[in-house]
Order: sequence, then C-alpha cells, then structure tokens
Amino acid sequence: MKKLVSSLLLSSLLAGSAFAAMDGTNPYDADFARMNQYFNSLIESHLSSSALNNFSYPRTDIQDAKDKIILKFDLAGVDKKNIKLSIDDNKILTLKGEKKESKEEKSKDFVKKEIFYGEFQKAIQLPENIDESKLETKFENGILTVTIPKTEIKKPKAKIIPIK
Repeated sequence: MKKLVSSLLLSSLLAGSAFAAMDGTNPYDADFARMNQYFNSLIESHLSSSALNNFSYPRTDIQDAKDKIILKFDLAGVDKKNIKLSIDDNKILTLKGEKKESKEEKSKDFVKKEIFYGEFQKAIQLPENIDESKLETKFENGILTVTIPKTEIKKPKAKIIPIK
C-alpha cells in the first residue's frame, strides 16, 4: 500500500511538472507526455489489481445482539476443508483459508478478472464479555456463521475504605 501511495505522489509530481513544461518550447514535451501516460497506466493497473480489490476479503457482517455476537463471512467458492478458525487469549478471532481455482486459465483471455483466488486471513477483535467455550459455527451455501454468546459484564466492586 505504501508503494502505491508513493507511486501516486511521484506520478502527480511528474505529471504536474510535465504539464507545466508543455508550452511548446521544451524539446522534451513528447517524452514528458509518454512518461505521464506510462505512470497513469501503472497507477490504473495497480488500482484494479486483485490484491487491492480483495483487501477486505472475505466480506463480513458483524451483528451485536443483546445476548450474542454473530459474524457472517462470505466464503463463496471456498472448500470447508480449506478454512481454519481460531480465537486467542486476547479475544482475537482469526479466519484463515484459501480459495483455489478449479483450473488454470490464461489471464490474456480475460477482459476483466475480479474473482479472488488465493490465501486469505482476517482477524477481528471481539469484546471481553464473550464465552468462547460456547462458540458455534455453521457453514452453509458459502456463508460461515460464527455465533458467540455474551457473558455478563462484571462490574468492578468498590471497597469502601474507612477514614480514621
């Protein structure tokens, strides 16, 4: 992402200097125009790359109900055996997996390719008042549903200290 931002800044600076110098007196006008076209195509190709489009893959719905947290992950096309779900001591739920292509296709045949294939990982910080021992999962029609019951929030007890 940092490289993309750096490329954007560099290209905007170069484009600005290229257009400022294109008054017809500069012998490098054609070179600046070609360079500007190159940077624009470079930026466009990065903005439409699958890595950037799938930055938040898988899409997730999180519902905070009164007595439970419900998470739904859109995992269309992902085989159940390629999904791993874990929760650590800090109440971070981590979903890892891989979506595999059924056959190798030549990218030159595509006009546009937006379907994500490859490994993915998503981590979600859960609240402290959950009971992960009663966590339930269901994988149906490409949707992984994770239901985690909430526990009662323990209110801190204040001890009254007598003043002498």
